[in-house]
Amino acid sequence: MLDEWLRKSQDGPARNSWLSGKKNRYILLILICFGLLALIWPVSKVEKNPPAPASGEHQREEARSVKLQMAGELEAILSEINGAGKVEVSLSLSSDGHKTFASNRRDEKRETEESQARGIKKNSSEESRVEDLAVSSGAPVLVEERFPEVLGVLVVADGGGRAEVKERLTDATATLLNISPHRVRVMPRKGGE
Repeated sequence: MLDEWLRKSQDGPARNSWLSGKKNRYILLILICFGLLALIWPVSKVEKNPPAPASGEHQREEARSVKLQMAGELEAILSEINGAGKVEVSLSLSSDGHKTFASNRRDEKRETEESQARGIKKNSSEESRVEDLAVSSGAPVLVEERFPEVLGVLVVADGGGRAEVKERLTDATATLLNISPHRVRVMPRKGGE
């Protein structure tokens, strides 16, 4: 059909048109094929959300946010102590904490008995344990979450140079974090009282 149309155009008065060359006909045919291909090609949506961070990276970010949250709450409370002034807190943690997730456990035991020549019986047993993470609504089920152990705390306060304020800050920090007072160090702020 396309061939007949092209022959008619050659026989007509416009003999010198751009369709007269064989090369130009192939280019037109290729362009038509690309157009049809573009019409039927499936269009996929590009996801605009960035990929989720790796598991280890996600855990580090979560631990960092827990540390910052603990320090922020401690700063807010300690700055309310009479004579403390402006307070900054730095925590030293032993680990990133620990989360325990529920799991489904299946124990399988299989025993086989084979009879061999001369009346000899061969018994064999196989045991296996399969453990899968328990999931509810697409998320793993969290059983227990332990926050990281605090190794030490540095408190820098405007009033940290006075002995009575230093003692109050040390006692309050040790009580709030449930650590021994020797793990808390209170220092005066540069330019403070």
